[in-house]
Amino acid sequence: MPRVYKSPCYCINTRRSANALKEYYDNAFKNVGLTGAQYYLLTGLMELEKANITQWAEYVGLERSTMVRNVGTLEKHGLIHVVKGKGKVFELTEFGRDTIEKAIPIWEKAQNEIKEYIGEEDAEAIRRIGEKLQNLPIIKE
Repeated sequence: MPRVYKSPCYCINTRRSANALKEYYDNAFKNVGLTGAQYYLLTGLMELEKANITQWAEYVGLERSTMVRNVGTLEKHGLIHVVKGKGKVFELTEFGRDTIEKAIPIWEKAQNEIKEYIGEEDAEAIRRIGEKLQNLPIIKE
C-alpha cells in the first residue's frame, strides 16, 4: 500500500491523515506504554479530577459505549481506579498521574515536530478545519 494516496474524496484524505497522525502519536508514546487515544482520555480525566463514564465521555467528546471499552483497558493497566462517588466514579491512580507527567513532554515534542513538518499555517488549518468538521450536519433522508 502506498504511503501517499491521492484522492479527491475528503473522507478518504481525512481518514488516511488521521491514521498517519494516530501512528505518529502511538509511536511517540510507546516508551511510556500509552497510545495517543489513551493519552487523550487520561489527560481529560486529569482535568476533570474525578468523573463517571458519562461525564468523562461528554468531556472528551466520545460515545459512552466507546468509553466503556477504553476504561477497562485503562483500569487493567493500573492507570485509573474506581473511587467513592455517585455511581462508578474514576480517577487517575498514582501510576496514572506519573505516566501522564512523563507523557506530557512527549506530546509537546510530537506537537512541535508535526507543526515544524507541516508549517504553522497548515497546523492552524488542521485545528480550524477539524473543529468545523466535528460539527458537520448529518444528512438525513
